[in-house]
Amino acid sequence: MHRLLLLLALLPLAAGASDPVSTLESYFSEVETLRGEFLQETTDEAGTVIEEAEGTFVIARPQRFRWHYETPYEQLIVADGERLWVYDVDLRQVTVRPLDRVLGVGAAQLLSGEFEALTESFSIVAGEGDWIRLEPTDPAWDFQHVRLLLEDGVPRVVEVRDDIGQSVRMRLSALERNPEVPEARFDFEPPPEADVIEDGASAGEE
Repeated sequence: MHRLLLLLALLPLAAGASDPVSTLESYFSEVETLRGEFLQETTDEAGTVIEEAEGTFVIARPQRFRWHYETPYEQLIVADGERLWVYDVDLRQVTVRPLDRVLGVGAAQLLSGEFEALTESFSIVAGEGDWIRLEPTDPAWDFQHVRLLLEDGVPRVVEVRDDIGQSVRMRLSALERNPEVPEARFDFEPPPEADVIEDGASAGEE
């Protein structure tokens, strides 16, 4: 789940844009689906990289995404609009919980959400250079600070920083804007050999 506070961010501003809020709003109004690759770096308070991961993703609003970590070990994170599934392949373990019970925000949740909901949870201000800074309005999220960077109207970097200085930076590449994505892409069926944990209890336990 640490990767979720990844998961889910830095987004580059569109070239020449002067209003970061308008730039970000345009992304949410013009991009319904997005597919690409990612490189994620986790750094400590000294700025030292302590973990790197990479993989592929696809998102569709509202709140549907499939985030596939391929290295350093395989993990699949899938949201179907209502539930969030996290499958650790090596551990053969699946965790499932309602999306509205996931505390905080990562790249996946942020990019697949709605602009209106984003403005309810964050104050959106211009940061240094072309960065957009999101300041949480919900006291429960005061451990997170988010910066975004967009280029040509799509996200390129997503960064989430916690209150002890650790940050997760997601760099997005090979982006496809508004590809056709089957609804079934966001369905998830736990493998029969996997243990399924739901809200702290093993699903299927009698």
